[in-house]
Amino acid sequence: MNVADYVMQHAIRGACQCGRCFDAVANPKDRQPTGHTADLVFFKVAQKDGDAVEFKRLVTDGFPHWLDGKEHSYLETGADIGDQGVAMMAMGLGSILGTWKLLTPALLPLSDDLKMQMAGAGYISIQATHPAS
Repeated sequence: MNVADYVMQHAIRGACQCGRCFDAVANPKDRQPTGHTADLVFFKVAQKDGDAVEFKRLVTDGFPHWLDGKEHSYLETGADIGDQGVAMMAMGLGSILGTWKLLTPALLPLSDDLKMQMAGAGYISIQATHPAS
């Protein structure tokens, strides 16, 4: 199994549907609890299931440079994995699993139009939380 296969089995493209999320917030369309959904501006990613250790092992085997502590944009990870959409799902799942920080314009108090412009310019990236030695 590789990273792309793992992501397709253990993540969904969309917000978390666990039931607790929608009950826990006043307006679930605008906000999801931390740890359930990753906002990649173009779309959201939620974890179905999966294991942080297994995910990190697959990343280490396939794309070890993603864990070097440097920023890696979805343009780069998309080229690595062969599909920008799957790469962004991997970025979101890795963020939920604690493998790396997800850096997106969604984190900033900007208009939706500006967030989308920034995302389109490549300003969605990951940075390993504990760089591999």
